[in-house]
Amino acid sequence: MGKSFPLFELTALLYVLQYGIAPMLEYKYGELGSMAVPIEQYLPFATYASLSFIAGLFVFRPKLKLKPLQIDPEMASILGRIFFAIGIISSLAMLVLPYSLRSIVTFFIILKWPGVFSLIFSEKKIDKLFVIIVFLEIAVSSILNALLIEFIVFSIFILMYISLRYKISNKIKITVALTGMLFLTVYQGIKAEYRRVVWEQEISFEEKTALLSELITFSSIQETFNEDIDNNDSVLQTISRLNQGFQTSMVMGHVPNNVPFENGTALMEDIASSIVPRFLYPDKREVNDYQRFNYYTGYSLNSSTSMSIGVIGDIYINFGFYGSIVALFLLGMFFSRISLWFYNAYISNNMLNLIWLPFLFSYLIRPGNEFYMVLNHLIKGLIVFFIVRGFLYRYLQKNILNK
Repeated sequence: MGKSFPLFELTALLYVLQYGIAPMLEYKYGELGSMAVPIEQYLPFATYASLSFIAGLFVFRPKLKLKPLQIDPEMASILGRIFFAIGIISSLAMLVLPYSLRSIVTFFIILKWPGVFSLIFSEKKIDKLFVIIVFLEIAVSSILNALLIEFIVFSIFILMYISLRYKISNKIKITVALTGMLFLTVYQGIKAEYRRVVWEQEISFEEKTALLSELITFSSIQETFNEDIDNNDSVLQTISRLNQGFQTSMVMGHVPNNVPFENGTALMEDIASSIVPRFLYPDKREVNDYQRFNYYTGYSLNSSTSMSIGVIGDIYINFGFYGSIVALFLLGMFFSRISLWFYNAYISNNMLNLIWLPFLFSYLIRPGNEFYMVLNHLIKGLIVFFIVRGFLYRYLQKNILNK
């Protein structure tokens, strides 16, 4: 970190952690029956599937030198502010727009991400203030609403860009990483109780803050260092939260014993739903459909709960054990080839386009996201990029930067 942009390295780390390490710890320390199939059945598939996908991600490696980083600070400032403004306006628009248009507007809301990343390369103090404000807003909102995934991913990416922009020692990077891990472990220990209160009752910002301060105490922090893992609730909750293998094991226990393999049909539906707009394909599937999750796992989620079986689960229901190994390698190659094409075509001649990588691939790095969500976001993200590049970039270059 600091000399390159380790997007797929991060993806590989999370897949190994959430499909490998966390499930093995769950088998050892978790509740009996928390994994739906025996470890002898789960671990070989999860190992080969994850490694196959990871190997595919590294087939095509862009040869891009990011040092020295040649980015126009004025362009970074203007573009970042525009994206920042678009994100705010889109957030307000969500309050009045019909449901059918909200999925499109969502992409413009998260333009604040590349906007913030762009502002990191600005030399203006006010832009640094914008970065701090957005970071704090996401942090406070995620922590108080007990939905940390957005904050975790955003924090990782912002650290990557700061490491590219500034020279940061390894000691500082390690300190930040360890501090973050400690906070997340402590938070996981109290999150179940905190979420129960917050989600079941309408409480104010002040009440949420007071509740957190009551739950996060010196004793809760001290509990994190309890070497008796069987009685360390913080560590056990963290393991459970990281464990994506839980959903995969449910799929393996249910398919094909109760539901037959799809033999590629479900995958083709995901691809069609990602490419074709909803007004042309009214029956296209929904993201994180609870009925789909129930069908392939035998579980019983209610309509208010969203959960997916992840990319590996999606491939398994189509091709089974051995077919999934091949399919996941090819899928990894596909994403690797897309990233190489984007590097060569748009980053090598304009390094500011590095800010688009999280926008395009942020759903890929999260093992819990389903294939449909990953591909759908990538395609829509590329459309937004081409619109911005074709109109906004040219306008700024012609009318502002060249004056």
